[in-house]
Amino acid sequence: MLGWRPAQGASSGVKIAAGCLALALLAAACGSSDGGNGQGGAAAPSTERPSPAATSEPGQTGETEPPDGPPPSGDDSGAVVSGTPGADPAEPGEDDTPGSVAVAPAPTPGPVEPLTGEPLEDPSILERPALAVKIGTSSVGRPQSGINQADVLIEVRVETITRLMAVFHSQDAISLGPVRSARSSDPDILSNFGQPVFGHSGANPGVLRQVSQGQSRGQLYDLRWDNLPADYWRVGDRVAPFNLYTATSAIWDNAPGALAAPEPLFRYRSEGEALPAGAEPVPGVEIRYLGGTIVQFVWDRESGGWLRWQDDTPHLDMARHPDGTPNPDVAPVQVAPANLVVLQTRYTGSAACSYCPEAITVDPEGGVALVFTGGHLIRGRWSRPSADRPWQVTDNEGNPVRLAAGQTFIALPGGDVLVLVEDFAEHLLKSR
Repeated sequence: MLGWRPAQGASSGVKIAAGCLALALLAAACGSSDGGNGQGGAAAPSTERPSPAATSEPGQTGETEPPDGPPPSGDDSGAVVSGTPGADPAEPGEDDTPGSVAVAPAPTPGPVEPLTGEPLEDPSILERPALAVKIGTSSVGRPQSGINQADVLIEVRVETITRLMAVFHSQDAISLGPVRSARSSDPDILSNFGQPVFGHSGANPGVLRQVSQGQSRGQLYDLRWDNLPADYWRVGDRVAPFNLYTATSAIWDNAPGALAAPEPLFRYRSEGEALPAGAEPVPGVEIRYLGGTIVQFVWDRESGGWLRWQDDTPHLDMARHPDGTPNPDVAPVQVAPANLVVLQTRYTGSAACSYCPEAITVDPEGGVALVFTGGHLIRGRWSRPSADRPWQVTDNEGNPVRLAAGQTFIALPGGDVLVLVEDFAEHLLKSR
């Protein structure tokens, strides 16, 4: 049957340090890595800009680049609950006579999107698998198209650059790209989402074997471009290999109907629910991936999201028509997820690719988790005992972290994470 049509405590080594010393240590730790896309390694920001303060330790040395609303207490469902929890119905009159007024019960919550915590108008979406597509982040591939419709965005290191895994479930993207190649990290990342359909541009033979093995284990279902040549296309305004695009409906329509739908990856705060007492207000964060990619996220109270920058420029999503041609009638929109979840991640060499780093995302010990939500930072840890279970993210008290409903960006850096000072955050906002 064809598919669907219609998105305890932190490590003791993690401390907040003052700006200049943190950046000096960072340069010593990461300066030997070669930068990608014209960057010369993880250099500190210009001295003309205010310095951030470090919140995590550097990871391991990288490889070289090749060519090319929570529920009420006790409910683990992660659903956003509407109505007024705990309201007592009115008691009948003392004589229990007709005419006594009773309060109507709170309405039953409707279906909720498992990957965003937002209400769903179409409950049938709950039955379809997630769809994950590899998207390039290099300067020649930006601005991308369609990624703002993803429920979850995951940034993972590949050689000296990064790639995005755009995960869709509640929404479609009519034009999505640029679609890029698979890596050894992908099967274990994808198995966080049931058995998602996996769209990508291919890979070397060793990685393709790993993807095929992942499909055999039920971690994914491979629908790369050479399996669906009519459902991926090249656009004329980009150079290869940064010109391959697709549409979510085109891939979903070719998915078998028996694939496992995603379960909730996180829990969500209900409307008006307060953040935990340990949440720290922060203006933004800078993430430095080993290999040279540097990105910033700045809290924007007006939009309720974390605006993203890469290579000192706003990270934009550009609208395209269904045939892939740019749509000049729609202004580009900056990427601004409601939540940013940073999971400090070890990288090792890939068994299928000597020059490729592989993210270790299945680890019972896990690592430091830094969760940015509602203009605040919640410190904690992540763990994942096996590939058939999703990431578990808890705060320093061991409680599951609850996010704001909406899109979540997950970063797997392996390098330094720096909380921005207010002046630098304001500088970025003014530079839009």
